[in-house]
Amino acid sequence: PAMKPYYQTEDGSIRIFHARWEDVLAAGVFAPKDIALIHADPPYGVNERTDRGTRGRGHHTKARDFAPVAGDDAPFLPQPLLDLGRPTILWGANHYSERVPSSPSWIVWDKRGDILPDDNADCELSWSNLGGPVRQFTHLWKGTCRASEKNNGGKVLHPTQKPEALSAWVFAHAMAQKKLKRGDLVFVPYMGSGPDLRPAQAMGFNVIACEVAE
Repeated sequence: PAMKPYYQTEDGSIRIFHARWEDVLAAGVFAPKDIALIHADPPYGVNERTDRGTRGRGHHTKARDFAPVAGDDAPFLPQPLLDLGRPTILWGANHYSERVPSSPSWIVWDKRGDILPDDNADCELSWSNLGGPVRQFTHLWKGTCRASEKNNGGKVLHPTQKPEALSAWVFAHAMAQKKLKRGDLVFVPYMGSGPDLRPAQAMGFNVIACEVAE
């Protein structure tokens, strides 16, 4: 039988699968040639701390404990995604830079703004093959100090959560560099808290997203 999505919108423009992306591909849900953009925030292989609520890091925030990030206890291997041969953005690639091709088109997300430095990273980096020079997106996102998504009281939904504003910027960047357009398919192999979904829907893209965590 065909693999069924865990959730989909009435019009089928967004389909979410509770499965490994490799299994969704193998089931024939999509063909690589149909993908207009891969936007991936994979496990970086760094054993990210997810017990922030009880081990001090969440003392002055609304952080809470999460289950360990699936796959984060082993080195991330980007080659299977690269082998799809599509326009691709891979977050956290500074942690596995020796396993991605040379590219002039990295993306820098400056998430500190004018907040004083702390022991966390000021920026996050993504590798891309979209072409063009290094690009920077600035959007404050440090603990409860956020430039967006404040309506949930600063609640953290995922241990490596990213803002919807970042996804919207990425999609706009792909529109400029790769002519991404309404109706095109965005493939999200590691959905996390789902920051791609609402921006993609608002911009008229179709989405196939995969996530193994509950």
